[in-house]
Amino acid sequence: MNKRIASVAVVLLFAICSVAQDIPKAEVYGGYTFVRFNANGPVNAFTANGGVGSFQFNFNKWVGIVGELGGVHNSALSIGSSRTLTPDQTAFTYLFGPRVFFNKAGVVSPFLEFLAGGFHNSRSFSVPNSLIPPGAVAPPGVTVTPGATSTKFASTQNAAALAVGGGIDIRLSRLISFRPVQLDYLPTHFSPFNIPGVPGTINNAKWQQNLRYSTGLSFRYGGATPPPPKASCSATPTELLPWEGPVKASMQTADFNPKHTLTYAWNGTGGQVQGDNTSATVDTSTLAPGSYTVTANATDPKEKKMNSASCSASFTVKQPRPPEVACSASPTTVHPGDPITISAQGSSPDASRIEKRNFSASAGAVTEGSTTAGSQPGQFSSTATLDTSNVPPGPVNVTIGVTDVHGLSGTCVATANVEALPAPVTVVSESLISDCDFKNQKKLARIDNECKAVLDEVALRLQHEPNGKLVVVGYAQEVEEVQVNNVESLRAYNAKSYLTGGEAKQQIDASRIEVRKSDARDTGSKAQFYFVPEGGTFTVKETTIVDESSLPADKTGAPKKQKASRQQAAAPAPPAE
Repeated sequence: MNKRIASVAVVLLFAICSVAQDIPKAEVYGGYTFVRFNANGPVNAFTANGGVGSFQFNFNKWVGIVGELGGVHNSALSIGSSRTLTPDQTAFTYLFGPRVFFNKAGVVSPFLEFLAGGFHNSRSFSVPNSLIPPGAVAPPGVTVTPGATSTKFASTQNAAALAVGGGIDIRLSRLISFRPVQLDYLPTHFSPFNIPGVPGTINNAKWQQNLRYSTGLSFRYGGATPPPPKASCSATPTELLPWEGPVKASMQTADFNPKHTLTYAWNGTGGQVQGDNTSATVDTSTLAPGSYTVTANATDPKEKKMNSASCSASFTVKQPRPPEVACSASPTTVHPGDPITISAQGSSPDASRIEKRNFSASAGAVTEGSTTAGSQPGQFSSTATLDTSNVPPGPVNVTIGVTDVHGLSGTCVATANVEALPAPVTVVSESLISDCDFKNQKKLARIDNECKAVLDEVALRLQHEPNGKLVVVGYAQEVEEVQVNNVESLRAYNAKSYLTGGEAKQQIDASRIEVRKSDARDTGSKAQFYFVPEGGTFTVKETTIVDESSLPADKTGAPKKQKASRQQAAAPAPPAE
């Protein structure tokens, strides 16, 4: 067993190390074959050994056409539980059909085939003369050869046959491949006794389900000539800043004689190139931004023809980028004497370290605060405080300048406005003028007739006081929020829609209506309507403005139907009674 394993390993190793890949035009195969016949009764299953040969023409690397001739011999068979007979039996197959390859250009190439043709079976056996009744007549189609002590009976039969299966070819060289296995399903259609005209149904022609195995060698003809030497180059990184070098280049060769030592030459379009056999480095520290190429040449000095191959790889030196700075002032509007906080966030697109920062103001005094480094090189967050004491009303600019270790700079300007102290004003708040309930359980946000009547009264108030505005606040129960997401927002939005373009044609200006939702739960399924006079403010807490653009297309608030689980959907229907 160990010797067999070693032999297979040697064959596979030899195949992997074989010559360059090519596809032959034609292949001639010859080998041993073993067939297991299932006679389909009354003759019991039996085996036969022999040989098989084929001619194969390859159209391309995927498809070929095969003509095959095989023969096997058997000298023992049995009928039912009776004793074993010893006939002289030979079977020939002649098949033709397509064969599909996988990885035909590679070392290991599986294939599938579908062959059709015929099956010729010849069977003969001798019977002692003492066992032959006087006057016995052989069935039609049986050849009788009398002898001194026994008589030989022979018959032949032709039938249809198929071969459906596949195998594996392992290329040993450009001219020879080894087929360790070819396995086919081999159905045939002939009578079990091989004798036509036998009365009854016991000898009727039947399909036999047979299995065939073969192994052997395939001889390859035609195909491509050995390819010329090839080379491929790569450079890492392909993009870099001048100070991120050097670039590392490498060369891979193929189809050279592996027993010869190659010589290598390296050069480039920029930077100093240092080559070392199949690798090289390129100094980029002095290169200007742009694209560059490094080239390598491999030569086999022992060969006179097709003895060299060249390749090249490109890399790009990127344009260095200055730091990026974003800044803001908070608050943006103050009164004289109020402090302003300046926030600055910066980063280097090239991940360069920041060397210095500078804050300056057009008015007032600016004091730099803390600076925090980010997670990446060049990232930072800084704060500063602007003192606006004695600063006259008007805009104030604070400039933040940032410089990295390579001398590249970026700036940002944060602007705030200093206003004079305003005169005291009287603050007027909102007033609750009405509300309506949502009672529809199937469409939780639908405006019903009762609510429309309430909204008609609200519209009259807005028409009589054109300088005021309306705030609509939607409410929802906890269980409703589970059924329909953001249902309180839909209720407020639908109320606004009725006032601005509903069936009553109120045509209230949409800019006068603000839609809000309440964060409170279990306060009812409703919408409340607050009137805010001109100059007034809305002060109801636990409410937020609704982003109307984020609401779904279906604004009726209909709960979504639950989909059946996959197991329920896949469950088979109960059998009919």
